[in-house]
Amino acid sequence: MYGVVLWSDKKHNRAVIWCEDHRNLAFYKDEENLSEASLFVPGDLVEFDLREVDDMRLAVDPSIVSKHEFPSLPGDLKLAKANLRRNKIAPPKVGSGRQNVVVLHPHGTPGAHRAAESSYR
Repeated sequence: MYGVVLWSDKKHNRAVIWCEDHRNLAFYKDEENLSEASLFVPGDLVEFDLREVDDMRLAVDPSIVSKHEFPSLPGDLKLAKANLRRNKIAPPKVGSGRQNVVVLHPHGTPGAHRAAESSYR
């Protein structure tokens, strides 16, 4: 599975990952080893094995594919959430089309820094 790191905690070696299948987020926590996850920063593209335990998705053996590949994604998601609240727009429904989709802009491409801003006004 591929995903983008939305949040990381270097001190406790944890990360939250938005998965390519757009289902629930995956969580990573490595209490035993100092691994590559301790180097994760929001926006990193990662690859990992996915394990589902109870109602939680766990990222297993994550590795960085590309550092800072989607640097604006965490901010774009926050902006989209704020605009949904401000405009009282309903969250997207499954199969509802692309009107509320946050577009991924890889690092170094046009629109990588504030692409969602114009999409949600």
